[in-house]
Amino acid sequence: MNKDYNPREIEKTAQEAWGHKSYSKEKLSKSKDKYYVLSMFPYPSGKLHIGHVRNYTIGDVITRSNIMQGKNVFQPMGWDSFGLPAENAAIKNKVHPEDWTKSNIAHMKNQLKNIGILYDWDNEISTSDPEYFRWEQWFFLKLLKKGLVYRKLSEVNWDPVDNTVLANEQVIDGRGWRSGALVERKKIPQWFLKITDFAEDLLNDIDKLDGWPESVKLMQKNWIGKSKGLNINFVSEDGPEIFTAFTTRPDTIFGVTYIAISINHDLATDLSQKDKSIKKFITKYQKQKLSEETSAKVEKDGVFTGKYCLHQLLKKNSDMDCQLCS
Repeated sequence: MNKDYNPREIEKTAQEAWGHKSYSKEKLSKSKDKYYVLSMFPYPSGKLHIGHVRNYTIGDVITRSNIMQGKNVFQPMGWDSFGLPAENAAIKNKVHPEDWTKSNIAHMKNQLKNIGILYDWDNEISTSDPEYFRWEQWFFLKLLKKGLVYRKLSEVNWDPVDNTVLANEQVIDGRGWRSGALVERKKIPQWFLKITDFAEDLLNDIDKLDGWPESVKLMQKNWIGKSKGLNINFVSEDGPEIFTAFTTRPDTIFGVTYIAISINHDLATDLSQKDKSIKKFITKYQKQKLSEETSAKVEKDGVFTGKYCLHQLLKKNSDMDCQLCS
């Protein structure tokens, strides 16, 4: 018996055997004991890294475990292939974005096969495929006709090199995670979903999700963001401004001592044009965009704007500083 282990040879033989065991679509469609495994689709950057291997190995373990229990498992794979990074990479390498993307997909698909993960490649998708995104467009138009989407100006993290919007998590020390450029704050037109119009339906359906971890359900409920409370107006002492504050504890209104406005508030922008200390404060914290989770943990900071508000219930000028907060 040959004691030498040749992984390339042995694993190739095993993977070929697995590959010949195709999914039966008829069996899946009629089966009463079906199991669906979906891992997040990767962006086809051109090569896998250890994070991909970790993520997809977990999904494969779940797949194989359920197959061994006699279940008919469906585990597809796809590619999150749209986006400016692909276009910028194509420009840099002087190739068409479609050719660049397809080449990367082919290479990464081969890597996944070499790892030996059981995917149903007959149901592979790519988000840049017209046959895929035509249904996204169809769905969006349905929402638009129902009045469930709207467009407005909104401030974003803007990467001036990649010319793209960045999530807070993609801004590291004030710079874009990919280009390294100093991130700017700018307002651009964006589409939004009117989640508040169907929040109740979303919340009710979450309760129907049997088998979902309670922590995941709670996360989804927090994302929907329904909250019961009151809007309370505070009037500026020396101007027409009215500040509307939402609170879930209106009973604490008599104890209000100051009003804090966001550095992204229109008034903050106006005040920064007249006060250098306010402008310096805003500039400092605009470069330190944090995720919501991190932002909730950091110590809050502020700068006095020099303005006061009137307490509507006490009917007098209470000692409420209109404070800028990060």
